Amino acid sequence: MQEDGGGGMEILEIKSSSSLTTSMTATRPAGAHSYNLNCRQFLTEQRSWEKSGAARGLPLGVMTLDFERIWITAEEVNQVANAIKSTQTPLSLG
Repeated sequence: MQEDGGGGMEILEIKSSSSLTTSMTATRPAGAHSYNLNCRQFLTEQRSWEKSGAARGLPLGVMTLDFERIWITAEEVNQVANAIKSTQTPLSLG
């Protein structure tokens, strides 16, 4: 866990049993993957997504620190947000 000096978590590591790089979340290729997210960036993207994409059932697309775009479902968005709030890292998805 890395902290930002203000006591909050700066980077969240997500470990997944499938690839999150496809926007087709129902057909994710299996395999062990790890992604690092900037927590502030994620929370900003989440707020924007909640105003538009969430109501339409769209996954949230967010850029990782390795410049990969990952796509996560509404349930996963909640898991990530909760992990950031509780400073729980790594977070396991799938």
